[in-house]
Amino acid sequence: MRSRHARIAWSLTAAALAGSAFACKKVEGPAASATPTVVATPNAVASAAAAQDLFKAMKLQENLSDTANAMIDSEISRNPGLTPYREVMVQWLKKYMTWDAMLPELTKMYTDTFSEAELKQMATFYGSPAGQKSLEKLPEMMQRTAMAGARLSQPHSDELRAAMTAKSEELKKEAAAAGGSGKGPGKAPARPPQAAPKQPQP
Repeated sequence: MRSRHARIAWSLTAAALAGSAFACKKVEGPAASATPTVVATPNAVASAAAAQDLFKAMKLQENLSDTANAMIDSEISRNPGLTPYREVMVQWLKKYMTWDAMLPELTKMYTDTFSEAELKQMATFYGSPAGQKSLEKLPEMMQRTAMAGARLSQPHSDELRAAMTAKSEELKKEAAAAGGSGKGPGKAPARPPQAAPKQPQP
């Protein structure tokens, strides 16, 4: 069940970030207190309805709570020091990332990106058994694709390390030349990273 929620997090994260960026913008001058007039054309209304039908097919509202958990867990995986604050972060996100708050952002995002016809086609697909299975299996398939890529590239890691070492030496020479020609102190580039460890077999 959780695997199906992972892919939803990407769409909701994008919408949440878009909403945060919008909220942080400051409007100065007389326009700050003005409320823009939005004219809902028949096409816009139809597209919004098609988008909301798609959200129902994708079961976004039902999975919103799990998405909040997935977003926090993803952040903690990048910054383990946040682990003791997990519950505080989850409750904060659930307080503000409600469906009522997310729906306008998601609707705009999808209607700006897809036509009404495309939204309807997507809703038909995701509402079908094949569409539901694709939602469930997509995160697993993406993980397996990444692991396959790691297995294919691992035997050639020495070649990558050699190429990065050669590039590092080239950058050092360029930095030394720039420092010696009076263009400013040269700064030696960082050492190339070591090859990635072997990936575990699935």
